[in-house]
Amino acid sequence: MKHLSFLLPILLLVLVIGCGPKSTTTTTESSDNTFASFEDRFLDAYWKQHPTGSIFAGYGKYYDLLITPDSTAFASNVAFSRQWLDSLNTFDLNTLNDNNKISLNIIKNQLESDIWYISVFKQQEWDASVYNIAGECDYIINQPYAPLDERLLTLSKHLQTTDAYYKAALAMLKKPSKEHVELAILQNQGGASVFGPALMDSIKASHLSDADKAALQENITKATIAINGYVDGLKAILADKNYTFRDFRIGKELFTEKFKYDLATDFTPEQVYEKANADKQLYHTKMAGIARSLWSKYYDNQIKPADSLKLIQMVLDKIQLQHSSPEHFFDSLTRQVYQLKKFIVEKDLFDFDTASPPIKVRIMPAYARGFSVASAEFTPPYQKSGTTYYNIDDLTLYTPEKAESVLKEYNNYASQLLSIHEAVPGHCVQGIYNNKKSPDVVRAVFQNGAMIEGWAVYAEAMMLENGWGGNSPEMELVHDKLKLRELANVIIDYELQVQNKSKEELIRLMVVECFQTNAQAEEKYHRATVSQVQLCSYYAGSTAIQALREDYKNKMGDKYNLKEFHEAFLSYGSSPVKYIRERMLN
Repeated sequence: MKHLSFLLPILLLVLVIGCGPKSTTTTTESSDNTFASFEDRFLDAYWKQHPTGSIFAGYGKYYDLLITPDSTAFASNVAFSRQWLDSLNTFDLNTLNDNNKISLNIIKNQLESDIWYISVFKQQEWDASVYNIAGECDYIINQPYAPLDERLLTLSKHLQTTDAYYKAALAMLKKPSKEHVELAILQNQGGASVFGPALMDSIKASHLSDADKAALQENITKATIAINGYVDGLKAILADKNYTFRDFRIGKELFTEKFKYDLATDFTPEQVYEKANADKQLYHTKMAGIARSLWSKYYDNQIKPADSLKLIQMVLDKIQLQHSSPEHFFDSLTRQVYQLKKFIVEKDLFDFDTASPPIKVRIMPAYARGFSVASAEFTPPYQKSGTTYYNIDDLTLYTPEKAESVLKEYNNYASQLLSIHEAVPGHCVQGIYNNKKSPDVVRAVFQNGAMIEGWAVYAEAMMLENGWGGNSPEMELVHDKLKLRELANVIIDYELQVQNKSKEELIRLMVVECFQTNAQAEEKYHRATVSQVQLCSYYAGSTAIQALREDYKNKMGDKYNLKEFHEAFLSYGSSPVKYIRERMLN
């Protein structure tokens, strides 16, 4: 979210910075009171400076603003962050309570990260996919923060400057990467569906005046033309045979810095990479044992292969034949969510009301396609009511060959783990806790990717530990395969972005050593070309959470309770695990 938000003019910056704190306080109580006041002023100023971010956060005040992403806007963002860092640095960390220490560190990391993204990483100059209004418009239209008529009027205002937005976006691109241009075309073309029949039906059902309806229709037309113009401009870049694209690889120095800002972990990229390689061997040994125990079930008296990797793959091949169809994949995952909710209540794993707020399984919106088979979409942090979505891609839109390959990857066992990861008790449940139980909204709006993805990975293993899947060896083998996929995420991310490994080498790693289908490997390789560091967040986060649980268990002794660990851990919102660790072990 931080690098997708754009900015207000510097004039607004001067006005809000004048409200920052001027001196360090001397007592804990007065420091905490001063910090609370600072935090309120800072957050309002931040969302005014980043109105697109305010939409995804559900802040509500600045939805009508769409900042033109030109050089003035980006310079304003850097100046804003530097000014507020100066104000933040007037606080003495030692005079704040533990909760405010966490919030101060999170704000500091966010502001430093915002500066780095623009001044050093310069993503705005080469990543064409950061320019896309579809997601924020979908939130404006569909989130229940206001009556329908008010949402439609807000949308109309938000769309007034879309022509300037996309013209500036195209002009801002300086030698973009080909992969990001292709992604931007796919997602912006899909994003046009936000302005399709469903919106037209909403306009007809509204009580807007004829003049307001006409203005809205005019702005929708303007937005559609602007989106198509941006897509056409990107297509022209692709068609230019003499165009020199930027390499999508960012190199070791930028990768290390991005890792520091994005994950906010005590691990270095090299440490996570080395641990992933070591654990890969451990999982190979474990999986070979399970595969031997299942061999006769699937191959009768056929002689086992001597190669343990081939043995594992042959057993997985049989298991992966047990899968849904493209037409029924969505329905099967919907049923799983209901069953998972029931399970966590029966096992008393969370203090979670499965009825409210709702978790809705839906077909993935077109503007979000092209990145993964499934995803979670949370209710904005400031918006206490609303729906949390479990998005599933429509496999009926795939070619038969691609659909079959994806269904093998997400077979009857792996699809359950997918639903645990994305929905219950993974991302969707964590997102609900993030909004409802976090003591400070800072932790809900400036979310740490390693904590979020690490929690979802942790949830997979935790559910199996508590009996989900009935201790099936097939489920255990498939779960171990997913663990290999998660550590492979680290390996391919690091080796592609830092070590310049070839596509062939990485595909072999995923297919031969980590037992992924060709479709899954191709999808993951593509993902690694259009993102950096994010693939490391799963393994780095889950490793940190598992270590914290063991240390917390040792600390609590006979008083240890798994549900209480979950409730305590999730109460810190989406904070970096290292900060949660400090609080829970103190």
